Amino acid sequence: CFDFFVASRSAASGIAEVDNAYNFLQDTYDFYMTHHFRNGINNAGMTISTTVRYCESPASCPYSNAFWSGSRLYFGDGWVVNDIVGHEYTHGVTQYEARLEYSGQSGALNEHISDVFGSLVKQSSLDQTAAQADWLIGAGLFAKGVKGVALRSMIAPGTAYDDPRIGK
Repeated sequence: CFDFFVASRSAASGIAEVDNAYNFLQDTYDFYMTHHFRNGINNAGMTISTTVRYCESPASCPYSNAFWSGSRLYFGDGWVVNDIVGHEYTHGVTQYEARLEYSGQSGALNEHISDVFGSLVKQSSLDQTAAQADWLIGAGLFAKGVKGVALRSMIAPGTAYDDPRIGK
């Protein structure tokens, strides 16, 4: 488990997953600042506290997910990809900006907004147009042998995976 705070791009740790999280968070911050003139999650330059390779307990390792806790970003082992980082960061923006309750329809809207902005962050960091983007969230996260390409597909909803172990 690694904890860090994002302050600038210049602090490489030498640990690939930590450095990727650091860089993807900076890409996300830059996206929001460049395209929406937003200064951080709370629009007041909030320091981004992050845990990489998070585990709830030794029995839950490796943790297979990522989340925004309301004050901190957490990424399980292998979950540091640019659209997931943008997605979780956007949950923080939504908390401060729209205050959507995370349940029912408002929770579904919260997830959708995070998916869209996660994909936009990825497109921006790869300098892609909407037509060039894959519109997949979490591409490459599945373990070998799982029949699927991503957690969700926004270009073809309901087609991201179909595996007897995890469903459709």
